[in-house]
Amino acid sequence: MRKIATYAFLLAFLGTIVYVIFHFSQKEAQTFFHANDKRIHYVGRFDFSDEQEPKAWAPGVYLEFVAQGTSCELVVEDEVKFGNTYNYLEIVVDHRITKRIKLSSKINRIHLFKDVKDGRHHVLVCKNTESAIGFIKIKGIYSQDLCKWKKPRKRLFEFIGDSITCGNGADPSRIPFGKGSWYDYHNAYLSYGARLSRVKNADWMLSSVSGIGMNKSCCGVKHSMLHVYERINFQKGNKKWAFSNKPDVVFITLGQNDGGSEVRAFEEKYRIFLQKLRRNYPKSWFVCCTSPMAGKELKQKLKKSIEKVIKAHRQTGDYRIASFQYKGIYNGGYDKHPTVEQHRLMMNELNQFISDRKILSRIM
Repeated sequence: MRKIATYAFLLAFLGTIVYVIFHFSQKEAQTFFHANDKRIHYVGRFDFSDEQEPKAWAPGVYLEFVAQGTSCELVVEDEVKFGNTYNYLEIVVDHRITKRIKLSSKINRIHLFKDVKDGRHHVLVCKNTESAIGFIKIKGIYSQDLCKWKKPRKRLFEFIGDSITCGNGADPSRIPFGKGSWYDYHNAYLSYGARLSRVKNADWMLSSVSGIGMNKSCCGVKHSMLHVYERINFQKGNKKWAFSNKPDVVFITLGQNDGGSEVRAFEEKYRIFLQKLRRNYPKSWFVCCTSPMAGKELKQKLKKSIEKVIKAHRQTGDYRIASFQYKGIYNGGYDKHPTVEQHRLMMNELNQFISDRKILSRIM
């Protein structure tokens, strides 16, 4: 009888082990979901020429989805534009930043989350670096399952600008200022525009290029925003962006690289740019901002020019436009760019302005 009891115990014990192994293997089993799965939502200038592998250059573009399980991975390709430069991504799980990572190879398989409580987890992946570093291409997601998830309908804000709007020179969290390359300090997710959008429960687009101006660019950039704004990757002669998504508010922050010179040409190009914008966005509000990096002299020059441009624009009968001047001077980061903390202060200034002016309540 004792032997029978022992055998019975061993069989029950082995059965339990087999069940546990089977249960957890089933629980951890992952499926590959192609990047064109309808449960994945994309925001920003994504190129869907290859529907299964969308790619994007612009800073701040992002994808969102809800994954079921205890772990999830993203497969993403980096252009590796210059042979040894890689994009940074911001990973946000369940609405909390979990990590800022630098891609390290042509094809990357990244843990978005692992060994967490089994359940539904909201994931947002944002491109932190700008178009000059090259594109990222989304190849797919490994997860136990992707959940049906209807993305909430939100307002859309667009931020047109230069390196400031890109979030360039802001973040030394991985590499201290002066120890890395300029793109190591990008953080589009924590830029003033993306932050303002989240505070106002809006989606965001950052249409920005380091070194660019309205009339005159710097730092080796040979074209102005007027020449490349309509291009999906902000390069002359390349594919045009469809402008299918109409922002509720467009914030324009250009002029730092123009430097207050050639004022008449700056104002003329600004007027032409506003006219082009209005054709693409017939109902959007425009907010024309001075540079948050600018010193007092340049800030006053930009303020004067912007107010002059807006006055001329209103004579066309278009009154959905306003000017905004930053009070602070934000240049504590790399190469005198705003820091991550200063982007928060810039966001506060803009937030106060659009609240005081009740701009969101005046959207058609």
